[in-house]
Amino acid sequence: MNTATFKIEGMHCDGCAANIQSLLERKAGVQKAGASFKEGEARILYDSNAVTEEQLVTAIENSGYRVANRNRG
Repeated sequence: MNTATFKIEGMHCDGCAANIQSLLERKAGVQKAGASFKEGEARILYDSNAVTEEQLVTAIENSGYRVANRNRG
């Protein structure tokens, strides 16, 4: 399992964070996802054999948000 933390721009409320979290949790290979409007980020635990970090970024950005920074950990 891998973890990634993405700084996300374009969230305007807790509802935006909930949408991002739900979107990520539906992706194959994502074990757990959390998004925070207050922190402006999403944290994802995922299986890199099933989904790539780039695919996660694309899913977020296709929903109208911008991934401004990525951290692996």
